[in-house]
Amino acid sequence: MEQAAVDEVARMFIRARKTGERLDPLPLHLKPRTFSDAWDVIQAVDRIECDTVVGTKIAARPGAETIFATLHASRTFHSPARVPAALSQKRYMECEISFRLVRDLPPREAAYSEQEVFDALEACAAFEVIDSRFKDPHLMMTSLPHEFTADHIGAGAMVYGTFRHDWQAFDFTKLRVSMTQGSRTIIERVGGHGAGNPAVPAVVLANLRRSSTGMKVGTFIATGSFTGFHPVDPNVPVVCQFEDFGTAEATFLG
Repeated sequence: MEQAAVDEVARMFIRARKTGERLDPLPLHLKPRTFSDAWDVIQAVDRIECDTVVGTKIAARPGAETIFATLHASRTFHSPARVPAALSQKRYMECEISFRLVRDLPPREAAYSEQEVFDALEACAAFEVIDSRFKDPHLMMTSLPHEFTADHIGAGAMVYGTFRHDWQAFDFTKLRVSMTQGSRTIIERVGGHGAGNPAVPAVVLANLRRSSTGMKVGTFIATGSFTGFHPVDPNVPVVCQFEDFGTAEATFLG
């Protein structure tokens, strides 16, 4: 994409964030056609908004292109959280196991091993709040994925539970996860992460970054959903629970 088109799409997304306007698919001359195009838009939005980047959302599924987007300080919450309604018009939430670095993973020539990255992580139950500047996020995800990716892969906010260091002792493919609101069970299942172990995409990210910036202690890494995203009601707490591991709680303000 030409820089003028990148900047125009970035301004459209920023205006939609501020006004609540929701967009149709982008016109032909503004469509990102590759992940590189989408990443350019993400970086342009970040540059204009000047919100502190605190982490990365990454999707690294077998057989699919690896994509990632930035996570921001103003959209980071800790359980129990009260989430402003403006961060997700449709109030979509999904359950995740999320990570935070407990030591630096600096730039280097040699690849990081899986165990090196795992040992540098702590983990918690978490919510991702999904938001999209587009009218129909399901359509964008399935039919126009580069446009959806350019919109920070639909990242609205993150809500983190209590981090723990012993996460490697758990087999997340066999762990029961549920999302409940009051007496209603929104979804319940066993496992469900696309990579099986949700830490595997963090290894991919570490090795993407080792040739440039590396990653600093305290960096958040969101690696994908166990449950898919679901609408929730306002003003009633929603609980994400990974059996025997941990919980996160969030309430959308009405």
